[in-house]
Amino acid sequence: MDRPENKKRFEKLFAQLLELSNGNFSYRIERTEKKDVLEALIFLVNSATEEISDAFVHQGFVNRRGSRTVLVQLFFELDIKGFVRKTNKMAGTLLQYGEDDLNHVPFASLLSPESHKAWAKIIKAMEITSPWEITFPLVFITKQGLLFPAHCHIIHFPDEGRTVVTSFDMIQTKEMRERQLQRKIEKQLRSHKPLPQETKRDSTVLHTSDIEKLRVAEKYIKDHLAEPLPSLKEIASFCGTNEFKLKKGFRELYGMTAFQYQKNERLQKAHVLIEHTHKKVSTIAKMIGFKKGNHLAREFRKRYGYSPTELRKLSK
Repeated sequence: MDRPENKKRFEKLFAQLLELSNGNFSYRIERTEKKDVLEALIFLVNSATEEISDAFVHQGFVNRRGSRTVLVQLFFELDIKGFVRKTNKMAGTLLQYGEDDLNHVPFASLLSPESHKAWAKIIKAMEITSPWEITFPLVFITKQGLLFPAHCHIIHFPDEGRTVVTSFDMIQTKEMRERQLQRKIEKQLRSHKPLPQETKRDSTVLHTSDIEKLRVAEKYIKDHLAEPLPSLKEIASFCGTNEFKLKKGFRELYGMTAFQYQKNERLQKAHVLIEHTHKKVSTIAKMIGFKKGNHLAREFRKRYGYSPTELRKLSK
């Protein structure tokens, strides 16, 4: 279990569980040929993710009842050699890359090994001089090493020297949900006496556009753990939303405030660094935004129930 490859497998497992705890069921862990306890655990986590994805409808993503509409998740424009020319913001968010990290990289480098063979055939097909298109399943690999399966539609434009790759998901339209609700109410009123008017309640449904902006805020927090968190107004402006939606949406999606989320992420990173490196606690504290080592140690014990020193002893 102490081998470097096993530590990487543990890190992917941790990342998968973290995404799962945040209500994101899009990712999977890459399987290996090993037949150990860790591989069995990875299999169980992947299976559980698939089961939850089928059984549980995440707000703002997929609603499996009623009318649906297509939502583009990933968009890539590739040159004749298969390098990325352009992409959409959601591609970076879902694949966990920075805004400009995907430009001018080989598209194949974003795919898992199991999709390389299929993509090689598509690259070969780009030599055809007439336009063509195909819908094909591809498995992407995120920056953290998780798998992201996607149904992709690929269109090749030989005269323009470009290929467009898009992936899509299905969501229920807001208008259809509203019509279904209206019909249900009308049916109740026809069958019974008019019901007393209910007090209007605030909707807590997060739509896809809201979640995308919250993911941008989440990524900003993760990428700037060593820095003080800006005001909610500044973060909201950076993400293209307003302070109210950010504050409410963050609680709805992550179950905590942005400041609590930053603290949680700092302590999780501290746990990894304390367990897997020999850096001083005071050094780690500065790396993740705590002023002093004793401040980190105090918050660490509150969070995990043991001190950084005790963790190091257990990890040896």
